Amino acid sequence: MRQAFGDELVILTDANIGYEPEEVRRVMPAMDELGIGWLEEPFPAQDYRSYRAAKSWGRTPLAAGENHYTRFEFNRVIEDGAITILQPDLSKTGGITEALRIAALASSWKLPVHPHSSMTGLNHAASIHFLAAIDNGGYFEGDVSRSNKFRDELVENPGAIDRDGNVWPLDKPGIGLEVDEEFLAKHPPIEGPGYV
Repeated sequence: MRQAFGDELVILTDANIGYEPEEVRRVMPAMDELGIGWLEEPFPAQDYRSYRAAKSWGRTPLAAGENHYTRFEFNRVIEDGAITILQPDLSKTGGITEALRIAALASSWKLPVHPHSSMTGLNHAASIHFLAAIDNGGYFEGDVSRSNKFRDELVENPGAIDRDGNVWPLDKPGIGLEVDEEFLAKHPPIEGPGYV
């Protein structure tokens, strides 16, 4: 990717908790050399020891947060100092209010927030509004899969993307969406953790 697109392309990597510490120790020098923007979730969320160790193995920032929930968990992450890219998911972290608290906490430490986005159009719209409301917001992570009914049929388009790739909140009341009640009746939420 770096050879094909040069240094202007920001490359972000996501290990999806698939690495052992020794694997991160081996890949970090290559990531540093390639100018990778971050290594996301190399380890499970509560493996604080591995994150602290990995920080010393290179310059590539460590990112995590989609599996951390309240501001109290993020406070631990921030105080540890190993994870410097915070990625709360509004569907998992307690909604917009708790995410705003996390962003304020991160801002006081001068840390950026790049929210993880779940697959639904509701989450996308809420994440876009959240990013527009904070002073330390970064990238919007949107689901671009070809077939996602919970993005495409549950609600209308959750955010406008301009020709430069910027995404903008909808200019309507609330988060700007109306839920298709008929679709929701056919696909009711299930009990347990969700990604709405």
